[in-house]
Amino acid sequence: MKSNWMTTTINDVCSLVTDGAHNSPKSVEKGRYMASVKDFTEFGFDFSNCRRISEEDYERLRKQGCVPEKDDILVGKDGARYFEDIVIYKQDEQPALLSSIAILRADRKKIIPEFLYYTLKTPAVKKNVRDNYGSGSAIPRIVLKDFKRMPFSFPSVDEQRKITAICSAIDSKIQVNNAINKNLAA
Repeated sequence: MKSNWMTTTINDVCSLVTDGAHNSPKSVEKGRYMASVKDFTEFGFDFSNCRRISEEDYERLRKQGCVPEKDDILVGKDGARYFEDIVIYKQDEQPALLSSIAILRADRKKIIPEFLYYTLKTPAVKKNVRDNYGSGSAIPRIVLKDFKRMPFSFPSVDEQRKITAICSAIDSKIQVNNAINKNLAA
């Protein structure tokens, strides 16, 4: 029941709310991945056309917190598709990210990453963000300070697990169907 849910802010349920690099290092032919919103897919990144940066630049950005960990929630926060591209990061690659992507790391004592992910993807949350937290007319965006103050409601961790088990099963079926469709098209 939703009446048993707590309401707080994104900042309170996350151990980290940040974004990628605000400077763009020089591209190199061979090096580490540097991803931006153009590289998003429905369930992660497509690295086939991802730009690459030097190991030195990558290490500097990693130390600045611009490299996501597995189970971080990544959100496109700038441009025409802001708050449309949302993924729970599961890939083995460790790309540095540009500032157009927010990195949310769930505080697992309060919420599980999958619950944060599925909640952010709901139409009601997306509408709330667009109506109340977006800014910029030429390039729409959500800035981190507004992101951090967004309200967030959640049930107990046990209830979160029940909810996300259903959503995860549906996502798994979607991924299998997409692979079948891609194979049939080929």
